[in-house]
Amino acid sequence: MTTEDNILWEDLKKTVHPFHSGKKSAGLPPRLCVQYAQVKPLEYSLDLHQLTIQAAYQKTLQFIEKHYKIGSKKVQIITGKGQEGQGIIRNEFEGWLDTKNFQQYIRSAKWTNDGGAINLWLRKNK
Repeated sequence: MTTEDNILWEDLKKTVHPFHSGKKSAGLPPRLCVQYAQVKPLEYSLDLHQLTIQAAYQKTLQFIEKHYKIGSKKVQIITGKGQEGQGIIRNEFEGWLDTKNFQQYIRSAKWTNDGGAINLWLRKNK
């Protein structure tokens, strides 16, 4: 370090004050305390109960596209079974899986929870 660097360092030390750590810093710059914003956990399941067919379709497609883009491998869609297995959204959902809109994102699917939910394995985002 040159003499000029030492002078600059001494001037800088006068303007910086350490956090109250209880320790004396031996001429070193203070440690910085970094606080990170809380990260909202990503939901890997979507519940379609109480939605209309159109709303369920739109939410499902947006949900799958989002997870495809971020590279999720598996998501779950809860369609519900309906009364006596006649769930309207569940029955429509099977038709959705056969469309291009969904096939471009979905690698495979398997019904679970006695047919009230479906696990979807997504394709790799290229």
